[in-house]
Amino acid sequence: MKKLTFLLFTLITLNSFSQEVTTDSITENGRKLIKLLDATRVEDLWKKGFKVDWETGETVSVSSKPTTTHCSAFAASFSKKVGVYLLRPPEHEQTLLANAQFDWLQSNNATTEGWVKVTNGMEAQNFANKGYLVVTAFKNEDERRPGHIAVIRPAMKTWSVLQKEGPQTTQSGATNAYSIALVDGFSHHPGAWPNGVIFYEHPVDWASVR
Repeated sequence: MKKLTFLLFTLITLNSFSQEVTTDSITENGRKLIKLLDATRVEDLWKKGFKVDWETGETVSVSSKPTTTHCSAFAASFSKKVGVYLLRPPEHEQTLLANAQFDWLQSNNATTEGWVKVTNGMEAQNFANKGYLVVTAFKNEDERRPGHIAVIRPAMKTWSVLQKEGPQTTQSGATNAYSIALVDGFSHHPGAWPNGVIFYEHPVDWASVR
């Protein structure tokens, strides 16, 4: 009887633990991804309210719109840095690029480029933890207004935290941040989290990344 009670207690404990431990461990490639994201200087470049060089984030001039942000330029720049194509200038101008990237990711062109749709935030976080390039995007219902896109950043999260705040991201936008939860990074876009965003992953050939 005592043995049976012990086994039941163990099973209950393991079940409770499994509900809390969630995302995969961060691999060596995941750590490389973190290092590269931290090297972007995203908190200093791709500044809100300025026109910027999409690839470097360097300021070109003051924008006529102080609300101008550069999430899509940053995502495109970082994708290029790891050898992955994401819709970018000159194929599409910077204006409303995030909306266009949202559509492009779901197109045959993106599939041909190697992008694969990810089912949910848990899978997205796990792919990032393995060192994949993962992006999350939201399209504004009003196509005359900007959407948002960010890069998923490797991070360890429990299931309950992930359900509440989404994966961790690195982004340019209303707030430029090396590390910010999706729910906070997309807070200027009502309806984005949890049901409005999409996730796409792409493997990275880390041997060729410099």
